[in-house]
Amino acid sequence: MIVFKGARSAVCLAAILAGSTAFAEVTAQQVWDNWKDQLDLYGEGGVTIGSETMSGSTLTVSDLSIQMSDPEANITATLDEIQLSEMGDGTVSITMSDTYPMTVTFTPTSGDPTTLNIVARNEGMSVIVSGTPDVMEYALNAPSYVIALEGIAGDGADEIDINAAAVTMTNLSGTYVTRSDNLQRVDYALAVESVDIAADVSEPGGDGMFVMNGTFADVTAQAKIALPIDMDMDAPETAFIDGLSIAGGYSFGATSYDFAIDADGEQADGAASIEGGSLTVAMDIDGLLYQGETRGLNVLLNIPGELPFPVEAQLGAYGFAMEVPLSSADEPRDFALSLNIADLAVSNGIWNMVDPGEILPRDPATASLALSGTATPFFDLLDPEQAQAAAMSDIPGELNSLSLDSLKLAIAGALITGDGSFTFDNDDLATFDGFPRPEGALELSINGVNGLIDKLIQMGLLPEEQAMGGRMMLGMFATPVGDDMLTSTIEVNSEGHVLANGQRLR
Repeated sequence: MIVFKGARSAVCLAAILAGSTAFAEVTAQQVWDNWKDQLDLYGEGGVTIGSETMSGSTLTVSDLSIQMSDPEANITATLDEIQLSEMGDGTVSITMSDTYPMTVTFTPTSGDPTTLNIVARNEGMSVIVSGTPDVMEYALNAPSYVIALEGIAGDGADEIDINAAAVTMTNLSGTYVTRSDNLQRVDYALAVESVDIAADVSEPGGDGMFVMNGTFADVTAQAKIALPIDMDMDAPETAFIDGLSIAGGYSFGATSYDFAIDADGEQADGAASIEGGSLTVAMDIDGLLYQGETRGLNVLLNIPGELPFPVEAQLGAYGFAMEVPLSSADEPRDFALSLNIADLAVSNGIWNMVDPGEILPRDPATASLALSGTATPFFDLLDPEQAQAAAMSDIPGELNSLSLDSLKLAIAGALITGDGSFTFDNDDLATFDGFPRPEGALELSINGVNGLIDKLIQMGLLPEEQAMGGRMMLGMFATPVGDDMLTSTIEVNSEGHVLANGQRLR
């Protein structure tokens, strides 16, 4: 499955970039023995070790190589030396080579492979392990951690020169706690003062180039993960059945970046800034939560060959949320879905393309929708066999209730808001031709729409006859309550009748 393969690659690469300092005990040898047990996740032949030497209270591991591959890519990382030192106070200090190389080779179905040569630099990194053999806590600190692309080999290598390509993390700190019961459990929290991204790529012997610089401030990440003991990374489809669960996310503060590109004589440049944002993910056999938010986005884009003016846009906030049940249940379970695009504003240059006469109000636009409800799934959707059965089933579950918690659409002087709720009778599939019979009401408020229609007619964007049809529909479903102010109540009663403002439509 593509999702699992992508997750596997991400987890493996993160393990390498973090120096694989994920597991330890109270002595150096116990640390390393436990570490080797965890490295078994990379599969047979995925890990090779040059030597292990104990001298006093320090265990030195040399020439550790980790390799992961699938049909599309191969990743190899090599650490020259790792030292695990007993500090005499019940803690273990882990240090490793300041730099270590990685290669990522992409093998397309046609054409030659491409290899990325990457170097990681963990300048001044300190890892101290404390706790007990059953519960181990890692304290991580590093003034700087750099991941740099130093070259490309194979297909396409002669088409670009890499002058710079690096991600630099400054002032990292965090904790990493491991413990085991019937599952291997990992909790971590990481804070980074800033993340800087720099890229400078040019065309050999030509004028083509791409330059980008960006900064993310106050980056944090945290997670609680439970992994099945002896989890088979080559067959992850049953992992959630066996107890896999993930709950975590990240946040970031002030962000800015700029770029410039010249490709085949076409130039463009731009800049963007963001006040901050966050992402939260939680997933186990029972359900999925996925939600995120970005605040205060500002964008400036120049494309002189396409547009004679700069493109500017601002967005007050963008957010989304999804919560869905994934396992079968005897009783209804909650779900929710929302989307929010708030205070979108664009520059006059864009407005003038569609409204050169400045007829329409140019207030920021907003579109937001929030739904919630209850449903009763009949299948465990993360069980491969049951997921296949659900796909073949005519009725994989029941919809029990649905609420429109909020609706807001504001654009060009018009505003539509609404809310409502319905329940569904799954024993009555006849009234609405195979669909559970709903019962409830939807309340809508519609302001400024007639004024917007008038302006669209004035601009020539809406023919008069089409506008007349729209006004007739509004008249059927809405009631005037003021100057260009309408309300509408759509109701489905217990008898299956559909009513608009008390008038029966069905």
